[in-house]
Amino acid sequence: MPRSPSIVQGEREAPQHNPLAVAFTGYARIMPSTSPTDESLHATAIPPRGGILIGRKGGLVDLAINHPSVSLRHAKVFRRGEATFVLDLRSANGTYVDGKRIWREAALLPGARLAVGPVQFDYDGTRLMPAGERQRLAITCEKLRRVVDDPSGGRRLTILDGISLAILPAELVCLIGPSGSGKTTLLSILSGRQRPNGGRVMLRDRNLHAEFESLKHDLAVVPQKESLHGPLTVRQALMFSAALRLPLDTTRRELDLIVTSLIREAGLEHRQGARIRDLSGGQLKRVSLANEIGHRPSVIFLDEVTSGLDELGDLEIMSLARTLADKGRSVVCITHNTLNIERTAHRVVVLTGDGRLACVGTPGEVRNYFTVPRLGDVYGAMAMHPDMDWHDRFRHHPLWQRHVGQWLAKTDTRDRSIHGSRPKPVATKTLAPHSSHWLRVASQVVTLIRRLICIQTMDPRPTMMAVVQAVFVASLLVLFFGNLELEQNLIIRATACRNAAFLLVISAFWLGCNNAAPEISRERQLFEQERAVSVKVLPYYCSKVVVLGTITIVQSLILFELLSFFSHLPGDGGWTGAVERLIITAGTGLLGVMTGLAISAVSRSEQVAVRAVPLLMIPQIVLADVLAPLTGWLAWTGPAVASTYWTFRAFTAGTVAYRLPEAEDVLMAPALAAILMHAIISCGIALAGLSRRTT
Repeated sequence: MPRSPSIVQGEREAPQHNPLAVAFTGYARIMPSTSPTDESLHATAIPPRGGILIGRKGGLVDLAINHPSVSLRHAKVFRRGEATFVLDLRSANGTYVDGKRIWREAALLPGARLAVGPVQFDYDGTRLMPAGERQRLAITCEKLRRVVDDPSGGRRLTILDGISLAILPAELVCLIGPSGSGKTTLLSILSGRQRPNGGRVMLRDRNLHAEFESLKHDLAVVPQKESLHGPLTVRQALMFSAALRLPLDTTRRELDLIVTSLIREAGLEHRQGARIRDLSGGQLKRVSLANEIGHRPSVIFLDEVTSGLDELGDLEIMSLARTLADKGRSVVCITHNTLNIERTAHRVVVLTGDGRLACVGTPGEVRNYFTVPRLGDVYGAMAMHPDMDWHDRFRHHPLWQRHVGQWLAKTDTRDRSIHGSRPKPVATKTLAPHSSHWLRVASQVVTLIRRLICIQTMDPRPTMMAVVQAVFVASLLVLFFGNLELEQNLIIRATACRNAAFLLVISAFWLGCNNAAPEISRERQLFEQERAVSVKVLPYYCSKVVVLGTITIVQSLILFELLSFFSHLPGDGGWTGAVERLIITAGTGLLGVMTGLAISAVSRSEQVAVRAVPLLMIPQIVLADVLAPLTGWLAWTGPAVASTYWTFRAFTAGTVAYRLPEAEDVLMAPALAAILMHAIISCGIALAGLSRRTT
């Protein structure tokens, strides 16, 4: 017999007692989990002189917002004559007026919405009024629809159809449904990572997709698959993540405090010195969750984070999610273990197989609605009645009004009252991104380089293998060509010198390309997570070029020096000419790195990127116009496609020993210009590939 509901209308069912929940309470003692609200902020009048300084630390500012995403001195609101303006003080995460980021100064009109970190203020013409977020809904969505192309045919597939939900603050909501019901798609839309074809998502009273840049710092998504760097320790991984996501003026002590609290909250104090790759499955899940909540988001999305765990591991993660909700966050979770949903969740959202809403309620209400003794039997109940319109049945049930309808009505009323009186956005003259933007970019480059170096240091085997590769290839070339000075026939000697120089250039290019090809595709998921919060495309790319380029330059140096010393690779110009050829060899390797990064950025997986390297290298060899002369249409295809065509000519330019009787003189300047052009093209492809979103 189904159990009767254990709540009255308007209240939420209390989850079953869970003794494990008490293990995850340390973080709240150090740093509050929720965003500042009306309880800590109040209406503030704008004085005629001086204005109001807004920032993170009390004593330095007039209006303090204690949140890590807010800079020490974030923004200033002041009057100039009869008008009011807001000035961004080079904040890390930006100041937004009506959802648009301002780079320096913008007018603040009556009725405008000012966003500083996770806090929004309404300006009534004289005062900044906190938006009172605690009394509002966390997320609402109305009539969401998602349609995609069927990869197996020309028709369109409807993934979600008319989904309307209301997610309250400080509650754990679990999404369940049969495979293919659109749970992950719904979570991606609610978190702003995907756009619906129809409907809207509101984060409190703001359109999530229209104002995503100003709202993304208040959201966190924990993916199903962990993507942390295996060689790093737990503490190192969280430290680098926090340094990338938090403002530049966050002190080392603050970083240590935040990371310590995250480790404590995840229950990993005894494992903070362990490497990520040595953790158990449950510990990995907890580190992944801690990695995403360092900037204290108010809404957390968990995408099947309990998959692959045993019963105890699943219960630990769900207990941690419940604890986060009890501290004030809204947590939306996809999981398949319905037993632990009953123990921990406040509410359950059930989707049908065709992506429609079947039921919303507490676990007890859902069991009663489907007349089943256990929540896991819901799937069987729906399968027994395949012809029933579960969505329509739910719309006419009291649970709809209790858990969906009444909240959507409040949302509509709030939208009219707030936005109805707001004036149309007025175009304001704003300046280009100021120096703090580029300071942030530079800081991220340094932090990402430090993380890559730390990864190489913690696991030196790949770097050592790179050195061994260079020594092996150079030794093989030396054994094959021997001492080139011993050959008396000038034509044979010139041919051998050309072949040796060409193989040197090809080897440098191949080593660089091979080093870089797997990098971006291997870390794509982690980059997408970090990019959604703070990491920019350019710093990420530059850090890869610097670290991988340095390794490749060392390899190129080994190749050049061994071949020059043992095979006496010829060259004119004395030591100056030797330095030029060394620079060209290193530049060739660096060009290979940039080409490999371009491959990696556009590849869907690491395996695809690695397999694409030979497909790229073969044209570099064939179209270089060294092994055989290029004729017909190949005569212009080679210079346009093969980077080695120009690097070889730059290497041999002006040296008589490489010139065959029928060969034309090669000028250095055109070769260098072509190399630069190939580098720019590779860089553009890589940045374009990084800029595209995978969702």
